[in-house]
Amino acid sequence: MNLYVYIHIPFCYKKCPYCSFISYEKSISTKHLYLKALVKEIESFFLKNNSYKIETIYFGGGTPSLLKPEELVLILNTIKKYHISKACEITIEVNPNNATKNYLQKLKEIGFTRISLGIQSFNNQKLQFLQRLHNAQESFRAIENTIELFDNVSIDLIYGFENFNILQEDLNNAVLFPLKHISAYILSIEKGTLFYKQKVYLQEENVEKQFLYLIKFLKKHNINQYEISNFAKKGFESKHNQAYWQNYDYIGFGLSASSHINSVRYKNTDNLDDYINKVLSDKSPVVYKERLNIDKQIKEAFVIGLRTIKGININNFNQRYNCNIEEIFKKELSKHYELKTLKKVRGSIKIANPKKLLISNYILSDFI
Repeated sequence: MNLYVYIHIPFCYKKCPYCSFISYEKSISTKHLYLKALVKEIESFFLKNNSYKIETIYFGGGTPSLLKPEELVLILNTIKKYHISKACEITIEVNPNNATKNYLQKLKEIGFTRISLGIQSFNNQKLQFLQRLHNAQESFRAIENTIELFDNVSIDLIYGFENFNILQEDLNNAVLFPLKHISAYILSIEKGTLFYKQKVYLQEENVEKQFLYLIKFLKKHNINQYEISNFAKKGFESKHNQAYWQNYDYIGFGLSASSHINSVRYKNTDNLDDYINKVLSDKSPVVYKERLNIDKQIKEAFVIGLRTIKGININNFNQRYNCNIEEIFKKELSKHYELKTLKKVRGSIKIANPKKLLISNYILSDFI
């Protein structure tokens, strides 16, 4: 069986005001204990589950590039003791400040095959608003250094709140480079973040205009949308992210990491001390576990699949879950076909057009 692995590194130089992920500012002593626990959690899992073939490994955070090369080697070597696919996609998120030629060269030697750079913007005013630690010049330098060593390079951009001209500037700068993948996220103001406390608001008409422009612009440069927030050149779609959207088995290691294996969902504690203490005391860090019945599996797989541009292939879905999806969701599908929010094309159900992707949460809520 194939397995997709996520490694959570929860440490940051400084928490961004829009970030809702579990992360902590860097502490050397805590980091050492965390890595010790992380390696132990990985070993414990694979000693009991050694029949999987690992297809992807993804280091996210936080800021995984805070780790030294020797720390990353320790984690990777722990996983590599087991069966890794020859074509395994190994990704790490890298902060532009860390993207030096020396560090990137070490990442390549270690075995990373894909780099995701947290650029966010090429505009200094926008970067300051987002309270990023790098500037526009460092954004450019980070990409230049990375594409010298890696073919498969992705960048993150954030948009939706700025002047339209700034988005145009960001996109024009992005396509100066032979990037294979761009993740473009609308700024999300989530509860618990600094921006939420500061009551930062987005104007919906600006978001829609920018979203549609983004899709059209990148398509002209052969960087095509394959999921609501993700764009890639052909053959460079993120294998790891696609595993989530296709509802494949994945395992998350580390603080607050989630897993989905054999129709069971797990979630680790999001308390750092609790995670370290439990794992180092030979206890499970899992604080939530749910076995999904077939009805819930079908609903979740359908909703997740509709986030992709390809949508749901009806025959493939019915065979995989031994069901008739058009019968199960007869009422809901009829409603959304009539509203022209969904469409059926060549045996697939998909969101009707790019504009409707912006209200996908509203559409998909009918199927949960």
